[in-house]
Amino acid sequence: MARLYFRQLLAGRDFGTSNPVAGQMQNFVYLIGDEDTRECVVVDPAWAVDELVDIVEADDMRITSALATHYHPDHVGGTMFGFTVEGASRLLARAPCKLHCHRLEADGLIKVTGLSESDIVRHDSGDKVSVGGIEIELLHTPGHTPGSLCFRLKNALVA
Repeated sequence: MARLYFRQLLAGRDFGTSNPVAGQMQNFVYLIGDEDTRECVVVDPAWAVDELVDIVEADDMRITSALATHYHPDHVGGTMFGFTVEGASRLLARAPCKLHCHRLEADGLIKVTGLSESDIVRHDSGDKVSVGGIEIELLHTPGHTPGSLCFRLKNALVA
């Protein structure tokens, strides 16, 4: 069984501290990975992407994919309320990988982030994304946006 790497980071506190809006929004970014393979996925990469990548690298991990819970700019980057939030497009430039999302979020995600269809992987509820030996099951949780996702971890051993 894979050893779980898991970090919950709060924008404006754990990273993005120089951005006053990041602290007001209080968004979490999650790093989920396999300590044995040193691979990890970034969930909702936004605000200070270079700092997120630096945190992953300081932990001797490597980003192999990203996951968007929904397409709002405070979770994936883009423009909102007259300011621009750094996000998924910067992540893919710094750590080339695919961005996984629910199929109902994909068009909004492309519009908000400027990513292309080839940058994303569309999923349905119940699909699984693997990072090393860790399996992440995607669960459709509509409400906030039509295709919002949450996730459940499988095959993870907390050491």
